[in-house]
Amino acid sequence: MRDVTCATPRRGDTDDDWTMMPAAKTAEQSAQRDDLRALLVAAGGVLGLLAVGAALVVSTAYKYAPAGVGGGSFGGRLAANLICVLVMLAALRWSRVATTPSVWEMVFGIAVATMYAATARVLAQSAFHVADVTVGTTQLVELSAGLVAAFAAGMAGAAAMVSRRRLRTGIVAGAAAKVRIELALRALEDEEVRVRREVAEGLHGSLQQRLVLIVARLDRAIESFESGFGTDADVLALREVRAQIEDVREGDVRETSRMLYPESLEIGMVPAVRSLLARMPPDIATRMVVSDDVRSLDDPVSPRLTQSERLLAVRVVEEAVTNALRHGGASSLRVAIDLDVDCLAVVVVDDGSGFDAPTAGARSGTKRLQERLVLIGGRLNVSSVPGEGTRVEARVPISTMYDA
Repeated sequence: MRDVTCATPRRGDTDDDWTMMPAAKTAEQSAQRDDLRALLVAAGGVLGLLAVGAALVVSTAYKYAPAGVGGGSFGGRLAANLICVLVMLAALRWSRVATTPSVWEMVFGIAVATMYAATARVLAQSAFHVADVTVGTTQLVELSAGLVAAFAAGMAGAAAMVSRRRLRTGIVAGAAAKVRIELALRALEDEEVRVRREVAEGLHGSLQQRLVLIVARLDRAIESFESGFGTDADVLALREVRAQIEDVREGDVRETSRMLYPESLEIGMVPAVRSLLARMPPDIATRMVVSDDVRSLDDPVSPRLTQSERLLAVRVVEEAVTNALRHGGASSLRVAIDLDVDCLAVVVVDDGSGFDAPTAGARSGTKRLQERLVLIGGRLNVSSVPGEGTRVEARVPISTMYDA
């Protein structure tokens, strides 16, 4: 017998946990490295400029001071100041300033690093014979100057780091909002397809069956009238009513069902477009060209096109064909469907009368399609020249391509 005992899954037991946890940890570590880099670059840059400037200004001032006032060379002062910079950066590097979200912990860490850096500067000045190591007025002034400069540089670095954090948070929030919008759009598209299918099935099923029953009852009534219970005029009127109901059932209801949910769409986009072109009048020449890449994406066994993407592509062809026949008087239609990177490239060309595109404006159906395509990152272009036909080009994004 097989052991069917189920154990409670632990975190890390599933493939998703194994793939998501390291990814999240790596992202957090990358963010901390970026914060640390921003902190050190900003603090080091500010403190380095202060170090060079202070060494240059003080050395120049002491040249013109009375004898016995000040001491030490420019090189010694610069070396001591640079040591201050290095100690400050090292202290910030090993502190929690770059990892803590607390402002007070940041300030405390910067203050501690400032104490180390200022003390190291005074000791370095003594080592380079810039000032005496004994505590005096000069040493206190140098220590105070080092504290102010290092703390200001540390706060500047913290400000740069916080700004970078906020920028990164804004980018992440924007990306998350974009994902939520895309998911909402996909959900709406899926819901629209579901509603269209249900309405189409309702029209094709229950409503059409009721019309069939009405026609059957009319047939029985006609037979009764024909048997002598009514006049010829009554029989003729009933026959006309029956014919009208049959026209509604065969024409309007079925056509409305096709408009809501094209025939053969469950099988694929290509069969749906082929079914659409097959309903064209016999005197309209049609040609359909589909690339092998598109056929592979639209494979009924393992389709990579969603129902909403199929429906949108078919709607583009349907709108272009309808306008070509209704407004352009076209006698031939050519439909080409190809793959353009991560989009379906749908092109419909007719030989109708055409129109002046800049002055005619977009027709309502075409405009709605254009707005919907733009909303999901696609586009729809209509180009036409009077007397030379019309060309409709659309790009329908494929979610499985750009999500990969």
